[in-house]
Amino acid sequence: MAWSILESWGVQLLQFLTFLVIARYVDATMLGIVAMALLVGQWFQMIILSGISASLVSKGTADADLDDTAFWISAAAGALLLIATFLLADWVERTAAHQGLGMVLRWLSVANFLGALNVVPQAWLTRALLMRPLATRSTISTLVGGIVGIALAVAGYGVMALVAQNLAVAVIGTIILWAACPMRPRLRFSREKARDVLFYGRHVGVTGAANFFNANADIMVIGLALGGAATGIYTVGKRALLAANLMLARALSRVALPVFSQLKGDPPRLAKAFLRIVSATSSITTPAFVGLAIVSDEFIFLLFGPRWAAAADVMRYLSLFGALQAIGIYNQSLMLAMGKPQWQTWLAGIYALVNIVTFFFAVEYGMAAVAAAFTARAYILYPLSVWPVVVLLPLGWRDYWKALRPSVVASLVMAVFLWGFRFALAGQAPIPMLLSTVIAGAAVYMVVLGLVGRTIVIDMFHFARAGGKRVSSTS
Repeated sequence: MAWSILESWGVQLLQFLTFLVIARYVDATMLGIVAMALLVGQWFQMIILSGISASLVSKGTADADLDDTAFWISAAAGALLLIATFLLADWVERTAAHQGLGMVLRWLSVANFLGALNVVPQAWLTRALLMRPLATRSTISTLVGGIVGIALAVAGYGVMALVAQNLAVAVIGTIILWAACPMRPRLRFSREKARDVLFYGRHVGVTGAANFFNANADIMVIGLALGGAATGIYTVGKRALLAANLMLARALSRVALPVFSQLKGDPPRLAKAFLRIVSATSSITTPAFVGLAIVSDEFIFLLFGPRWAAAADVMRYLSLFGALQAIGIYNQSLMLAMGKPQWQTWLAGIYALVNIVTFFFAVEYGMAAVAAAFTARAYILYPLSVWPVVVLLPLGWRDYWKALRPSVVASLVMAVFLWGFRFALAGQAPIPMLLSTVIAGAAVYMVVLGLVGRTIVIDMFHFARAGGKRVSSTS
């Protein structure tokens, strides 16, 4: 977990700083085109590659024949996507009516193919809980990609700066990953192992398809209904949420699947571990996302500039969604670890259907309405995501709420306090307002959390101290 946290914070900080600089040199339309092109890679990752990876990680133990078979399946899938993208890119550009989209799709298809080659070594390291080489790979590749993207953006290359950034990350990451992983694919293919991968992966893949629409239907609807410029503005507001979510939540959730898989034979111990990790994550992410919603105006103005001011409302609503998403990730990991991927498939399908219908009605009222609808759907339907947890583990709804209650109560008290605090400081310049809000909010939250959730504070202190010692001993 310590190495996973270091990776998430380092990578997301680098990515966000890179995005921040590039956004000042390219216009909203260019950002919108690249955002739409990147959807292909996300679709491939969530529908195809995630199922292959999950089948390997959930195995819990090394299986060379399974790894070899999975590699050739993923490589073949990547090659097919590469060919299809080159053949269909122009048609997609004409259909979407976004000039330049075809060229961007072709270039980024190379990065998608490299992602297919990387899925097995990455799963191999994750299954072995070897997070240090993964952290090194992500950090270095992100840094190199950021340097390339910023240099080209400053030089006036526009959309190609964003394309080159993504390609550099993919190429450097592939080189480092294969150098760090001792696994090497052999010319072996087992039909039996292929059936295992495809049987397990089909549910994860269908779930990934639904999750893809859950995560990106807002961008697709806005892109088709409001155009590339609106998509670019919406992407800026959403990018802040994605960076914060990956920094604060994905670091722990990345470890959740292999850990839950190893503990599934001991349900009482797994239930205890599940509640502790949900509680710990919520104690960090809930106040962070609530805080982002409160300071969204100053955040967008200071970091991106006044021309992106319309993204503040998008960020405000999506930040409230992020507070829920950060803990909901564990519900999916638990279902995968317990061999119930089909449950998540049904849930994701329901969410996707509701999202698409809701967005088509909300887009008429603008980008902020789409973001608000996204968040409202998440909170209304969240109990459906918790239901499998209470069925699979020896715990009840009250136990789940008890794990979340301290951070939720402390965050609500913080939000009420900051509402009055900011009202009293109305008219202040953006920088003093942002700094004073962050400092005051953090102080109030920590005091209230210490009163209502003392056990969580102690757990976090011990985790930080143990993690620091482990990282120091392996550096």
